[in-house]
Amino acid sequence: MEHSVDGIKIDLQTVGFKESPELVSQVENELRRLMRFRQDIVAADFYFSEDGRNPESNKVVRWRLGVPGKDLFAEANSASWHSSLRDAGEKLRRQFVD
Repeated sequence: MEHSVDGIKIDLQTVGFKESPELVSQVENELRRLMRFRQDIVAADFYFSEDGRNPESNKVVRWRLGVPGKDLFAEANSASWHSSLRDAGEKLRRQFVD
């Protein structure tokens, strides 16, 4: 699904399930949280999938941020989509804040 938030193009892909309005809202909130630290984000790609090997942390989120220069990427897995999304967001934030 493609849409935008504050002029930033978002591409949200889910594997094996359909995104819920709650998941879309979480994605938008996490993106807005990162926008406080970096204002030159032009695109954000989210890839949600489930890893069957470990049922306790099977929610995998891969997140790519389109920024001038080299794009940023982070991946996280957890027991919930929200935790995985937040962890990946923290990894991205550390890439351009630290």
